[in-house]
Amino acid sequence: MIQKHNVTAVIVLYNVTNIVFQCLENLKNIDIIIADNGDNDLDIIKKIKKQKNVIKYFKFKKNIGFGRACNFSIKYAKTDYCLLIEPDVFIKHEDIIGLKDSFSKYPNAGITVPTLKNASDKIIDKLDNIPELHQLEKNNKSDNHFFGDVCVNFCWAAVMMLNLKVINNVGLFNKKIFIFWEDFYLCRNLKKNKIPVIKVFNSRAIHLEGKSTKRNLKSNFIIYKHHILSSFIYFHVKKNEKFLIKRFFIYIFRTFSYLFILRFDKSFKNFARSCAIYSFLKK
Repeated sequence: MIQKHNVTAVIVLYNVTNIVFQCLENLKNIDIIIADNGDNDLDIIKKIKKQKNVIKYFKFKKNIGFGRACNFSIKYAKTDYCLLIEPDVFIKHEDIIGLKDSFSKYPNAGITVPTLKNASDKIIDKLDNIPELHQLEKNNKSDNHFFGDVCVNFCWAAVMMLNLKVINNVGLFNKKIFIFWEDFYLCRNLKKNKIPVIKVFNSRAIHLEGKSTKRNLKSNFIIYKHHILSSFIYFHVKKNEKFLIKRFFIYIFRTFSYLFILRFDKSFKNFARSCAIYSFLKK
């Protein structure tokens, strides 16, 4: 049985659905820190707070973003290892053990991650890469299958086990990135510092991507806006780049064009993207 003093789980909530309780069901044997970014159903929050192994519950006055919420919460973990997990990820007790025990085989690793599968128990994982190495990936004729533990250049922040002794020496997520691209930034930083990220083949987790957050106009706007805005931070885009103004007017043109033909979803998405550029230039 995994001991509580070995691992602490951190879960960030924003407009969370009831699926979080399915996630929590598998985490009964480890302490949990909750970071509440707001807009959550009060009944769901009350039930979460009743969980005996929730040792810390942080409610922020405003949504500070995924990365900053993780950075803040991890400081309160008094363990050697920390499991970052989103509410739509389900990982069994033995698979948590597998991730933690893998650090015995790979003591220099900063992160271990499970192999992802869907609700039908089919592996949906693949060896993703950081953007700078995508061209190498295209030139690689491999079928992208793997059948054992593998050192990877990139892993999703949906679920990852952190070796805090290693991670704390290089830093975690970039606080300037609100959501999206924070996992790319972290993996790039680890690669730069020659710190391995290990995908553990025999440790499995189910990821029902996109099921953890209730989608509404506000959450969709945040998603569309910051997917663009965070990419500028990741790629170190400068404010005087000519393509920014060009792209801004393209998004504005698309906003009104789609509005004219009553494609409100696409109009809204392009409006959010234009707001991303405006916010970036305004800072």
